[in-house]
Amino acid sequence: MSGWYDETLDDGFVARRLSRLTDYQMLNGCLDEVRATDRTELWLLCDAQSRLSERIALAEAVRRRQ
Repeated sequence: MSGWYDETLDDGFVARRLSRLTDYQMLNGCLDEVRATDRTELWLLCDAQSRLSERIALAEAVRRRQ
């Protein structure tokens, strides 16, 4: 999971972003931490959040140009 640090917990797994999100990304649904019950779920959540943050960053760039 590129861009994420993950660790095992007693009740599942947690992953945290290695890079900081912008305020705009956080206001629009991006998370800096996800939790899951197994590694497959964790991977899917991290992938979804990574894709979302990329799209939100693009929207933020477009917003600045206007």
